[in-house]
Amino acid sequence: MHDLLKKSCFLLLFSSLFSYSLFAQQPYQLNTAGELGVIGGAAGLNGIAGYIAAKMDVLSPNDLENLNPNTIWGIDRWVTTQYHSGAKKSSDIALFSSFALPLTLLAQESARNDLGTVGLLTLETLLINSSLTNITKVSVRRTRPFVYNPDAPLHLKLDKKARYSFFSGHTSTTAALSFMTAQLHSDYSGKSDWAVWSLAAAIPAFTGIQRMRAGKHFLTDVLLGYIVGAGVGILVPSLHKL
Repeated sequence: MHDLLKKSCFLLLFSSLFSYSLFAQQPYQLNTAGELGVIGGAAGLNGIAGYIAAKMDVLSPNDLENLNPNTIWGIDRWVTTQYHSGAKKSSDIALFSSFALPLTLLAQESARNDLGTVGLLTLETLLINSSLTNITKVSVRRTRPFVYNPDAPLHLKLDKKARYSFFSGHTSTTAALSFMTAQLHSDYSGKSDWAVWSLAAAIPAFTGIQRMRAGKHFLTDVLLGYIVGAGVGILVPSLHKL
């Protein structure tokens, strides 16, 4: 996920800077210093998260023996019995597919004439969401549900990413891209389409459900990921409105 995000952000930055001066920014207003500050700040926070992650310890076999699912909140405990490889694949497909959602804006002439702005807003949305997600993961270090499950393989339980449960990055990323695309669609078209917003709500919901079925995240991980991602996806465009 992190490699995909890095490649996507680089491509978006390049295309956005290339087209930024070619089109008028409407209905959004961009400020060069402000945009660079946001991008730099979010990238820096991601760097800090990466540094902390590099110093993290993995769970030891003794840690695994001492895990007790009864210490987990009741609304989350049921997920410790989940471990479906097909659900993981489904959630990965949903994540990768969500990166194409901003491309649907090309169907609108007003958005096509404002590609620089669309690219920068997408870049900022991705970076802000990933920085919030990653810094929370490495700070909280919550053990993933599958670690409690005897059916899950030991090598995954001993991987550093087994401590990245809170909160769900798949859910936050799909929510951020889905709701950002819906917000941009509404602003460029001048109207809200219930079908667009319904689809925006459904994609991260599906992703979150699959992440729980895969044993990757608890319900509370998914709920917060959904809220954070949706909030970032709506807030970033809204703060740039004329």
